[in-house]
Amino acid sequence: MDSYELIVIGAGISGLSLAYCAARKGMNTLVLEKGDAVGGAFHSHRIPDDGGDFWLELGAHTCYNSYRNLITVIEGSGMADRLTRREKVPFRVLRNGQVHSILSQLNFLELLRSVPRLFVTQKAGRSVAAYYQRIIGKQNFERLFAHAFNSVLSQDTADFPAEMLFKKRQRRKDLLKSFTLDGGLQSIATVVAGLPGLQTVTGVAVETVQASGDGFHMVTDDGHAYAARAVAVATPPPVASNLLKGCLPDVAERLAGIALSGVESMGVVVEKEKPRLDPLAGLIATDEAFFSVVSRDIVPHPRYRGFTFHFQPGRLEREAKLARIADVLGVPAGQIAQVAEKKNTIPALRVGHEDTIRSIDATLAGKKILLTGNYFAGVAIEDCVSRSFAEFQRLERQG
Repeated sequence: MDSYELIVIGAGISGLSLAYCAARKGMNTLVLEKGDAVGGAFHSHRIPDDGGDFWLELGAHTCYNSYRNLITVIEGSGMADRLTRREKVPFRVLRNGQVHSILSQLNFLELLRSVPRLFVTQKAGRSVAAYYQRIIGKQNFERLFAHAFNSVLSQDTADFPAEMLFKKRQRRKDLLKSFTLDGGLQSIATVVAGLPGLQTVTGVAVETVQASGDGFHMVTDDGHAYAARAVAVATPPPVASNLLKGCLPDVAERLAGIALSGVESMGVVVEKEKPRLDPLAGLIATDEAFFSVVSRDIVPHPRYRGFTFHFQPGRLEREAKLARIADVLGVPAGQIAQVAEKKNTIPALRVGHEDTIRSIDATLAGKKILLTGNYFAGVAIEDCVSRSFAEFQRLERQG
């Protein structure tokens, strides 16, 4: 049985940022990932026959200089010189098959009447719909903002906790306001997974986690057994629930109650001159089978343009998706050079979720089981990394 100080289950940004903390402290750390590659929602597709220099994101796509903990990981892993500026191209709205500016979709009179409520309306305890309808107006919310928020999270956000959607964070003014990395965001995951003192194994799924003496042991689906002084679970809630039901049944039950929303992402690559769309950052969809379109135009390429359509789950079959994509881009389907697909799940959090997290954290107190992911303080990249940092600090306090 192989033994480690810490085993991290899951190699998305949550698991890898926690593993980064451990590696920096000199801990013998292993990361186990059931997928074939690290990154999770950091999934940058590269064109295999073009030298790999063109990429597009199938998951997360933007970082900001307010993501201070993520920046700590980037700088500490030697990637500061790889930050790449995002070009200032606009987001647009797609309504009834036509592309519109965001401002053209606003009712400014309603906005002027509603905005003063911003100073007297609390986010805490309110859903996205309840909070934003009050401060921007019901018509503006239903016509534009509801779709914009759905585009951000790739799900129906009406009942999502308002305080978990956007957060004010202190910025690093010495860095680009918004950025990606050369090669895409998956570059972060790839570099972190290969840091000295950190071993990462992909293509294996952990089947059980059991307490054993003053530590834990686990078995993977290939029959390999591992032991660790501490274990971190950085997986979606249902997977974490299944792993912990033997050693933390109360936590497992609460995790099982966290709902998920699915998204079916399809990225396409086309020759640069083919699409009818002017350069843009993305499209907010209002009456489509997809939540949004994210464009690679933020990092221009001399030959290609790339677009990722985040489809609502189960709405369209593959060929119908391609047909709709071709229509939106204004190109024949046969002129799409590359197609890449990925299915993701995102927590569908609801008002009161913070009570669930408080209960989970109270049970975890004093235990060397760490839990991290995008279902604690919010689903933004920085929320994930911040949770991982906090969990590692909790482990350090226990000694």
